[in-house]
Amino acid sequence: MVVVKIFDYNLDEVLDLLENLDESQIKESRHFRESNIDRFKDIGLIYDLLLNRTPVQVGKTKTGTYKIVYEHPEQKSKDIYLIIMIINRQEITLKTIYPANRSRRLREYEPS
Repeated sequence: MVVVKIFDYNLDEVLDLLENLDESQIKESRHFRESNIDRFKDIGLIYDLLLNRTPVQVGKTKTGTYKIVYEHPEQKSKDIYLIIMIINRQEITLKTIYPANRSRRLREYEPS
C-alpha cells in the first residue's frame, strides 16, 4: 500500500520547490489528462512553464493545493492558471489548467 502525504507548504516553500523541480517530479492527475488536455493542448508549454519560467502569482486554494499563475508566453493579453497539488514533499500533481485574461490578475492588485 502506498502512503500519500499531503503537506501544507507556505508560499515561499512552494516557490522553492518550483525553482528546483525536475520533470520526473511532475505527475498528471486523471482529471488533468481527461479534461484539461482538450482545453489546453500544448502539454510541452505546461512543462516549460513549470521547469523554466517564474510564476507571477502563487496562491493557496486549500491544504496542499496551490494556484500558480504564469504570463502566457505566446499571448500577451493572457495568463495561464495552473492548479497543482504537492504530494510526498517532492512530487507535484497537475490538477487543472486554464487561460484567463491578464486583466483578471492585474485587477486584483488595483487600489480601491
